[in-house]
Amino acid sequence: MSLLEYRWIGRWIMAVALLHISFTVVLFPEALARIFTAGFFNSGQINDQIGKTVWFVLFGLPLFLTGFLLDQNERQSPPAPFQEIPLALLTAMTLLGIALFPASGFWLLIPAVIGFALKNHRANKTWGQ
Repeated sequence: MSLLEYRWIGRWIMAVALLHISFTVVLFPEALARIFTAGFFNSGQINDQIGKTVWFVLFGLPLFLTGFLLDQNERQSPPAPFQEIPLALLTAMTLLGIALFPASGFWLLIPAVIGFALKNHRANKTWGQ
């Protein structure tokens, strides 16, 4: 069985999202504590460190949703063809994230983008056969 036949792309992205959210506690424990001690509401604008903390958590949530939806797509048999728009958006997000934040975990999305592109190409080729 080839890697293209396994259901891994969405799960990979969900794992990256969970790591992203989990690293909030590791990288920003003081800022996270301050969010809750400052009264929570509107605390994302207190300072730059808290803004980064909020962004870290909030970005992980839509990333997890993206992975979940791609996992649902991978469940289909045969796989859905013509997924160029989600593929282009995932690719753009990954490349933009790498360009803007080279020291970030956006690099972890490259295997998922490549796998998604290969699976989409295969699904397009076999569509209607």
